[in-house]
Amino acid sequence: MDLKTAPIFVPLDSTRDAIMSVYLIRHGDYDHRRSAVSGKASDFGLTTLGRQQVSLLRDRLLKTGEIKPDVVYCSTLPRARETADMLSAALGCVAVPNENLCEWCNGNDAIGLEAFMKTWHALPQSARADHRTAPEFESATDFGRRVRSELDRLINLHQGKTVVLIVHAGVIESAFGYFVALPHHHFMGAYPAAAQTSISLWRQSPERQEWVQVFSNDAAHLRQAGL
Repeated sequence: MDLKTAPIFVPLDSTRDAIMSVYLIRHGDYDHRRSAVSGKASDFGLTTLGRQQVSLLRDRLLKTGEIKPDVVYCSTLPRARETADMLSAALGCVAVPNENLCEWCNGNDAIGLEAFMKTWHALPQSARADHRTAPEFESATDFGRRVRSELDRLINLHQGKTVVLIVHAGVIESAFGYFVALPHHHFMGAYPAAAQTSISLWRQSPERQEWVQVFSNDAAHLRQAGL
């Protein structure tokens, strides 16, 4: 394993009871279509379905009180910010926008998702991690480094606290790699599921100074509503 890519763990203070928890919540369904101004696909915020999904999660959290964060961060993309706004009352916190938690900027907005996927699948596995659609876009490796670096910063900043991140499927995938100390590369063969408005929880173990995935992809509120 490349030690340069491993997470930085700050030892817990054994004299205090607080154990750090990191909740990752994915945004709801969103409107992704071409912009009349730029001709590129853009994020136009949550759809009617997306707002319904977030409302169900909000109602669940208000009823159960299962998440009591010290701080909430969200991606700056419209779908994540709108999700965060709708959940603010249930979480008791207004989210802090954080552009380092945005989805992978891989160029599919510029060339279209179908064209991007065609190019991506034509690449050999060994070439995918460092492939860029154009110089101004991120490779999968770049994206992983961005997300993991920000997770390092936030975890060191909020030791012993409960942190909620309202983000994207790609960020949740990268977070999985961060917590289990995988190298910076695109998932090959398998990746963690992240349904819209699902919750995943990682908690720092006071005994082993490691991270435990308590649960992942919890979207019980959607299943109960038949969505």
